[in-house]
Amino acid sequence: MTILEIDGSFGEGGGQTLRIATSFSIIFGRPIRVTRVRAGRSIPGLRPQHAATLKILHEICGGTLQGAEVGSTEFTFTPGRPESRSVSLDMGTAASVTLVLQALVPAISLSGAALEIELVGGTDVPWSPTSDYVSRVLSPCLGLTGIVFTLDVTRRGYYPRGGGRARIRIEPCGEVRPIDLSSRGPDPMISVISRAGMLPKRVPEEQFSSALSELTRDGLAPGVTEVHLGESLSPGSSILVAALGESCFVGGDSIGARGVPAFRVGAEAASRFARAYTAGACIDPHLADMLAPLLCLARGPSTLLTSEVTEHVRTSLHVAKQFVSAEYSVEARGRAQLLTIRPNEQNS
Repeated sequence: MTILEIDGSFGEGGGQTLRIATSFSIIFGRPIRVTRVRAGRSIPGLRPQHAATLKILHEICGGTLQGAEVGSTEFTFTPGRPESRSVSLDMGTAASVTLVLQALVPAISLSGAALEIELVGGTDVPWSPTSDYVSRVLSPCLGLTGIVFTLDVTRRGYYPRGGGRARIRIEPCGEVRPIDLSSRGPDPMISVISRAGMLPKRVPEEQFSSALSELTRDGLAPGVTEVHLGESLSPGSSILVAALGESCFVGGDSIGARGVPAFRVGAEAASRFARAYTAGACIDPHLADMLAPLLCLARGPSTLLTSEVTEHVRTSLHVAKQFVSAEYSVEARGRAQLLTIRPNEQNS
């Protein structure tokens, strides 16, 4: 099979391009060469997170991988075929477990394999979704498409030491089901989950209090609240504000950082949530980014009502269309946008 050349600098040109490209490479058994990796970024080439993701995919799925060193601006990947098994891998750093899962879950599931894996690394780190977002927002929404996985975190991993422990179970999926998330229906229950490790209890409490104040200003009230102080190897915190229903998967999260007051972390998560939720969206923009490329593999059209179709989403769809024929359109719906994805019938 001829190798597929992918320009890693196209559009948003970040790590999402690499994750979708390698995931689809495994699903289709198609060798790829990704060039100009992150060419437009201040530090071009693979960063430690990207290199770790590629090496884990190679470790689990086999095949050959060349050029996956930190700083590399080009890599080549010829995938093997995933087999059902159990495995434990230590990422060695605070590299993001959740970003690895964005590539690993569809690659394994749509290859028809089942996987039980324990990953040791960063469960709640900057520039990636929190593990609560992945388990409580992404997982149930992805389940609508037939891609089923569970994430159970037994120890949180914060920057810089990581060391978090996450157990993941991925089920095989025969085909992606199209979904219709064009209307939210009755207002779902809002949840707030605030966490911290190796910090005073007041930190997750302040995160929660500021999130609650932000929600109140928007006329919103949570029905479920959780404040946790747990085990970790580095001090850190996270918070998720989410609304989940049959046709609603809206989340907003935030990560604590040294020098950033806890109240600001909580307010940021609530603000991100409220921007999408008060626009009437069924899903938030970050979920659209992860979901849209996979719907290019479905056997029929899908609709996603989101608060914004970002450059990340458009880039994700562009990468998916290198592997499979699909079209998409965007239509304004009040303060929200309706994204319609139409796979070509010849893909069936």
